[in-house]
Amino acid sequence: MDKKEIAKIIKKDITTLYNWEKRNPELYNAVYSFFNGLDLKNDEKELLELFEKLNDTEKEYYLIDMKLRILKKEMDN
Repeated sequence: MDKKEIAKIIKKDITTLYNWEKRNPELYNAVYSFFNGLDLKNDEKELLELFEKLNDTEKEYYLIDMKLRILKKEMDN
């Protein structure tokens, strides 16, 4: 994701991102890494890419399914 897209999402002007990059690189790197998934493992990136291809109903279904599996696992322990 480029700076223009990130700026739009966080409702900041693109010059703000350039200023952060120059004056506060830790903040800029944290924001950039978050939106570009740089800290994700390969399997996490793949899951995210696949999830983004689903429609809203499918996303809701799989989120509920995961939550139920986790609750069941916690109850069994």
